[in-house]
Amino acid sequence: MVGTGRMGAAIARNLVTAGYRAAAWNRDRSRLAPLVAAGVTEATDLREALSSPVVFSVLADDRAVREVFLDSGALTAAPAGAVHVNLATISPSLAQEAAGHHTDEGVRYVASPMFGGVPVAEAAKLNLVTAGAPDAVERVRPMLEAISARIWPVGTEPPQANVVKVAGQVLIASAIQSMSEAVSIAERGGVDAGTLVELFTSTITPGPVYTNYGELIATEKYSPAGFTPALGRKDVDLARSQAAATGLRLPVADLLSALLAEATEAGHGQHDWASLADLQRHRDLTEAAR
Repeated sequence: MVGTGRMGAAIARNLVTAGYRAAAWNRDRSRLAPLVAAGVTEATDLREALSSPVVFSVLADDRAVREVFLDSGALTAAPAGAVHVNLATISPSLAQEAAGHHTDEGVRYVASPMFGGVPVAEAAKLNLVTAGAPDAVERVRPMLEAISARIWPVGTEPPQANVVKVAGQVLIASAIQSMSEAVSIAERGGVDAGTLVELFTSTITPGPVYTNYGELIATEKYSPAGFTPALGRKDVDLARSQAAATGLRLPVADLLSALLAEATEAGHGQHDWASLADLQRHRDLTEAAR
């Protein structure tokens, strides 16, 4: 496992629980101690981590993926025919570049971005969107099944999985902002937010996204963050870039990017991106007039 933030650490633990031998590497080695206690082996350096026949990675963004897998030269340590499963949300364009780079080094590349937060990862109930050569996907399928509720194959070209993921992130951000606006309407009309969220998520907006984020919005519980506004904006901007590359404009995503930036600037940088609701609760007509 390369990258042991909260998501990567949960996945590494679940692989061990499923009976796999797992080693982990992280640039901040202090994060590895709890994993070692859980039975994960510490890889002393990146090349050692990449010497495994199967490597999973969960890194923060395009820059981190590029630094670790494309620019470091460490991928040459991977044995011939090894498979790298990239679980991170990255741009489809980088996924295309990474797939080519891995092919040049004799390594198979599978894109498998995740839907589900830290509690979902800890419960091994992630939804994984996969794309890559069918034989490579089948080779790692048992390990993917050990960390997920369902695997969703969407194509044989790795960028296809990342297209799906960034499109999904726009939907999630839209749901958060829409629920925030509905709650703010209700509260200013004297209606309890919790009642409104329960009503809507039981009728017109069922499903885990509206239910989970609706509860955070109703209770104003934005910490600890499952996903920050900055990360949300990063993903929405990836979708905007992908759309622009195909000649498509995304008016709602353009707005969401600005709103998520505003949330960070307003002091919610370490809060959950459900904190969009805090800004919405305080929006007045006078603000629009300024």
